[in-house]
Amino acid sequence: MNSGRALMADATALEASGARQDIPGVAEVCDDHVHFKSNSDLKAGASGWRISRSEIAGVRDGDGPGELVITFRTPGRFRAIEATPLIHVDKWRSLTTG
Repeated sequence: MNSGRALMADATALEASGARQDIPGVAEVCDDHVHFKSNSDLKAGASGWRISRSEIAGVRDGDGPGELVITFRTPGRFRAIEATPLIHVDKWRSLTTG
């Protein structure tokens, strides 16, 4: 991408451990990382969660209409993020190809 612009979509992060909750929020794809902010992070102005694009294992179709699932090589806080981009779906799908 290397455009200096970000792609954004409604998203749900799937926790890797603990209660394994689904956390609603927003995913943002920048040139070299994916950034997830929960709805509570957005309200509080918190920084959210950032993961390098090199840690993305894959992007596949999800169960819902237009949904994409971003999985990670080594789960940290989240094992995956389900995003529903309205535009530029091809760019979301290319996250693992750089």
